[in-house]
Amino acid sequence: MATQTKFKGWQILVCCFMVMFFVQGGIQCFAVFMPAIMKDTGFTLAQVALISTIATVVAFAANMSFGFLLTKLSAKIILFIGALICSINFFVISLAHTLFSLYFAAFCAGLAIGLGTVAPVSVIMTNWFVKNRATYMSLVIAGSMFGGAVLMPVAGVLIEKFDWRVANQIFSLAVLAMTFIAVLAFLTDHPAKVGQKAYGADEETGSGGAAGSKAQKLSASTETPGVTPPEARSSVSFWLLLAGVFLVGCSTNIENFLPTYWQVEAGMTVAKSASIMGFYALLTGVCAILLGRVSDKLGGRFYISLTTVTFLLGAFLIYKVGNQITPLVILAVLPFAVGGKKTSTLTPPLAVAEIFGRRSYGALIGYFAGVLQLGIAVSNPIIGHLFQKTGSFKVPFTLMGVVNVIALALVMVALLKAPYKAPKKTAT
Repeated sequence: MATQTKFKGWQILVCCFMVMFFVQGGIQCFAVFMPAIMKDTGFTLAQVALISTIATVVAFAANMSFGFLLTKLSAKIILFIGALICSINFFVISLAHTLFSLYFAAFCAGLAIGLGTVAPVSVIMTNWFVKNRATYMSLVIAGSMFGGAVLMPVAGVLIEKFDWRVANQIFSLAVLAMTFIAVLAFLTDHPAKVGQKAYGADEETGSGGAAGSKAQKLSASTETPGVTPPEARSSVSFWLLLAGVFLVGCSTNIENFLPTYWQVEAGMTVAKSASIMGFYALLTGVCAILLGRVSDKLGGRFYISLTTVTFLLGAFLIYKVGNQITPLVILAVLPFAVGGKKTSTLTPPLAVAEIFGRRSYGALIGYFAGVLQLGIAVSNPIIGHLFQKTGSFKVPFTLMGVVNVIALALVMVALLKAPYKAPKKTAT
């Protein structure tokens, strides 16, 4: 195959951004549709909210099977299947008249999250980028945050102009059309397929000198540096990272309850809380990009420390400020956006690449993306029960802060004991 001289990676980056924007960003819009669905169908909030739990559990199962699927299909095909299922999700919602149909849509949404978002996208980005990988990875994942910020107002306009069923049908067509163009027409899942190398791949070659571990030396002869799946699973870092990422999902999921806290406990209006959450969505996208740059420059340990400290500070300030002057609320939201759930979604792809290298990234990322979703699923009823029991969010906020510190410690030790040590850059 003839080598292409123009680097195609930038095109790949745009395609992956588009998929995250329309698939994950679109799925986040369900919160906008919920009031209209309840009003039209008569379903209760608890019945409709169960959709989120179903989708999260299914996403966990899909992520856990991702490594196996990758042995049968390319990351590109898996990504398109996930996007196609996302389109089906919106179409099923538009036809929903029973809880069963809504729960089936939730099943589709979970599959879409597991197969059409972070796991396959991060595999493709890891294949294409070595230098500044965290920066480019975070830029793509931030697409879901920007997607939510843009598509939520669009959903609101469509609901008012037409109705929620037509709005979902429009979303279904839009997701299918845009992902078809991005994935099938322009995306290539590995640079070798078009005769190219990953961006910065030449800087990754070499034995790594004295820093190289036994596992790294065993795989030094392979084209892509890193450890094998058995080597990864036999390391203490694998299990520490699994536990740490699970607790990250548990603790940072308090974000989903911010509108409830502001409206129920702090007395904030629905419009004000919605506008602040829209601002927060934009802010988390920007923070995700900046944090990727931080991880590239200062390493995963500094990145994890920064997100944990800012999460604790943000959670404390949000609870203390309550519904006071809007600028104070926004000031409280700022550090929370740095360490909140959406930016913590970066932890699995960035940590896996740093701890285990690129060699078996596709076989490993599903485990960690899966346990993140499991943590989110587990924390939903826990946070809700604590609020119902105490009538306040003080206990959930405090508990999630403690859990987040434990998560920091586990991920930090996993990074310190990493079985793969990247070669040190040599001066040119």
